Amino acid sequence: MKSEEADIPYYQQLKKVFINHIKNGKLSYGDKIPSERELADIYQVSRMTARHAVMMLEREGFVERRVGAGTFITNERIRWNTVTVNSFTKGMQDKGRAPSTKTLIMEEREADAQTAKQLKVSEGERLFYLKRLRKVDNIPLAIEVSQIPYRYCPQIEHYMEDNVSLYHVLHQYFDIQLIRQKQYMKISLASQSESTLLGVPDLSPCISIEGQAFAESGQPIEVSQTLARGDLVEFYSEPSNP
Repeated sequence: MKSEEADIPYYQQLKKVFINHIKNGKLSYGDKIPSERELADIYQVSRMTARHAVMMLEREGFVERRVGAGTFITNERIRWNTVTVNSFTKGMQDKGRAPSTKTLIMEEREADAQTAKQLKVSEGERLFYLKRLRKVDNIPLAIEVSQIPYRYCPQIEHYMEDNVSLYHVLHQYFDIQLIRQKQYMKISLASQSESTLLGVPDLSPCISIEGQAFAESGQPIEVSQTLARGDLVEFYSEPSNP
């Protein structure tokens, strides 16, 4: 491999070659890539350079190693807009994806001190608690928890079921429209139970998001926690047109 930019290490150049092949469709999910020895021969680099490039691709979620089988291209990353207040279902459908949602827990709970402060309600107030597993194209993507003061949406459990948008139900049946959100992101390791739900190895790196969603009046309506797969999700910001 000949370097066009002498300051860029060969392993990074090789990694970039594979990422470009994935983005332009030359490589697709499930394709097997050459072995490290073959990569070294094809691109005229050392085996150590080839190994380093593959390790970086694996660490960033572009490939996965399968014992006894080789290294394969992983799932295409799914883009998730963090700015627009929109339902998960509609957002993914707009991208041509097939979203689905499975309800894990739906019940009433009492607000703890932190949640009460975020929602500007009294500690111990009844909340609607909803925990769901989000999938895209039948692939587990994220675990999502929503908590809303029950007085804003009494009997909401009668309208909620799998594959129904929470935001749509709030708007249609309770005249609540969420127009703004605040989110905090960090890297978190999935627990054993979370890993099982997401279909990833234990302690896999995930993106943890804590958020609040607000009505037009400025009143916080929802507190949410999302744990998204780090190997699949690509968050981005794209404000809607004024």
